[in-house]
Amino acid sequence: MTIFEIMLCTHLFADYLLQTEWQAVNKSKNILALLSHIIVYHAVMLSALVWRLGLDVRVLGIVALLALTHTLMDRGWLLPRLMRALRLVVNRQPERWFVMVVDQVIHILLLGVAALMLR
Repeated sequence: MTIFEIMLCTHLFADYLLQTEWQAVNKSKNILALLSHIIVYHAVMLSALVWRLGLDVRVLGIVALLALTHTLMDRGWLLPRLMRALRLVVNRQPERWFVMVVDQVIHILLLGVAALMLR
């Protein structure tokens, strides 16, 4: 498996299977829900990358950057603003399913960039 494939599988596992309902429902308004999701997700991501690449500063830095971007995106205020700035929505709040699609596209693009940086 490539680094990107490992990261993508880890993302799907940690973002969907390991995220509790409480975290998913409350992460935009409760910092503990958000942080518990971010910690679990990135502990799994770090474990997968250390298993494949070993522990070094690059791996730690990439996981830290992913954690920062993931936190900003999952807090809930950034994506609707970004979607309006990109004119994906103009005169209304974006529908929840559309925000989720954009969220996942950005997560996967960031994983691709991270995988390239870890080559």
